[in-house]
Amino acid sequence: MKTKELMDLIDQTAQDPEVKKDADLEQGLLLAYKDLANGKDMKGVALKLDNSISMYLMTHEYKAPQAVIDLVKAMKNDANSFWKGTGISKLFW
Repeated sequence: MKTKELMDLIDQTAQDPEVKKDADLEQGLLLAYKDLANGKDMKGVALKLDNSISMYLMTHEYKAPQAVIDLVKAMKNDANSFWKGTGISKLFW
């Protein structure tokens, strides 16, 4: 997945009305987007985002807005994903 593709997915997810209801979740997504826009390493940004989403899931009984699930699935299904085989990828398979 290219950086621009990930940025677009993050932006779409952050704009979801259900996501906007949770300020911490939205902030985590916006921070990831900003970091990518500023040229930070995609792997590092994605790992931070993984931590943010994992924390959200743990504190919300492993339930998330569909947009978040779609984001995680897209990242997991990417052929170059380093998330393959991690716990987060197994939650949505």
